[in-house]
Amino acid sequence: MIKFRWYVDSQKEQDWLNEMSKKGWALKSFFLGFYKFEKCEPGEYIYQIDLLPEGKSKQEYFEFMEETGVKIVDRWFYWVYLCKKASEGSFELYSDNESLKLHYESIVKFFKPFMYLELIAALLQVPGICGGSYLNIFSFILLIILFLGFFTTIKSFEKRIDSIDKDM
Repeated sequence: MIKFRWYVDSQKEQDWLNEMSKKGWALKSFFLGFYKFEKCEPGEYIYQIDLLPEGKSKQEYFEFMEETGVKIVDRWFYWVYLCKKASEGSFELYSDNESLKLHYESIVKFFKPFMYLELIAALLQVPGICGGSYLNIFSFILLIILFLGFFTTIKSFEKRIDSIDKDM
């Protein structure tokens, strides 16, 4: 089965993948919002999505995951889709507040340049809009929507960071 979803928030995406697993669908691959699933036992797998950590080689990261019994389902850009059999116990990559906070901070750091690029690209459409170009108007609206998507996602992760700071 193939499903299309577009997530910017990896936590929401991860929750959805775990719900699909509970319904008996195992993720097999991902590309640009298209998820390919195969039938499995309901709840057979637990999924985590991770942003490749800075300072480690991809090979080191993948080897470490495999040594701990984690299967690398797929990867896209800097995102890695991981799973582990539920029968092997819980599966949390970031089980303490400090590591979770660092993870969220790395996601914010990763998304900010994209957010600013979308805003700059949108502002570059303004001269064309003043000239009455429909293409520039369409581009401006699309780029502002993308900017707002990144902005709200960044704010969401910053709220999570603040919440962790209050708990620490």
